Amino acid sequence: MHELDPDTLPAGTYLNTGDAARQGYRLNRFCYDLRDPANRAAWQHDPEALLDRYAIDEADRALIRAHDWLGLVRRGANVFPLLRLSQLCGFGLAGTGAQMRGQTLEEYLSTRQARTS
Repeated sequence: MHELDPDTLPAGTYLNTGDAARQGYRLNRFCYDLRDPANRAAWQHDPEALLDRYAIDEADRALIRAHDWLGLVRRGANVFPLLRLSQLCGFGLAGTGAQMRGQTLEEYLSTRQARTS
């Protein structure tokens, strides 16, 4: 079996190891369950109560409150269900990508524009 050497990965690559998956399980379950309209309504009404229901720990809660999407990925969140949460917090796909790259939305979008020459 071939194993990846984390030191050879491109910057900004975060391996979803077994440890990361275990650590991120509750957060990922929470984000995945935001597909349910009742959970989205519960988030809008009382986010802390919904986080309680999913037993989200204080470290993840602090990252959620700070809208630190990259921090959540580093703690084991899968970016695809995490996008449901970022959307509810007013970030779109581009806004989430910009935040994760440490850029303003305008900076991020300027790197995504079609180039003509």
